[in-house]
Amino acid sequence: MAVLDTEQDQFLCDGITVVVLGGEIDIATAERALARITAATADSCVVVDLSAVEFIDASGVNMLVRALRGATRVRRHLLLAGPTRQLSRILDVLGLRDVLATHDDIAAATAAHTATGHRATPPGALR
Repeated sequence: MAVLDTEQDQFLCDGITVVVLGGEIDIATAERALARITAATADSCVVVDLSAVEFIDASGVNMLVRALRGATRVRRHLLLAGPTRQLSRILDVLGLRDVLATHDDIAAATAAHTATGHRATPPGALR
């Protein structure tokens, strides 16, 4: 799957924006979620908080891959935080764990982003 840019270490990192998604991510809501993530990647790298997502279907997973492709196009990092057990299982079954950087929570995602040498806005200043 050619969604990753091998030069991610050179992406622009002007901080991290957290986009919180919740409820159901399905065919009726995936485009709206994608629009929110896409808007956020225009300004900074993005952590998508999925901890409040109650249900996600194939269109929701497809949206996450499309969001990663969009972020990669504008040379921004996209990380997932707090995936539910259902989403974690889906990512494992589809082999997407290596494609979509997934972390237990926002703090872990932010720390991983910073640990790789990318600049991040201080935790109290997450947008």
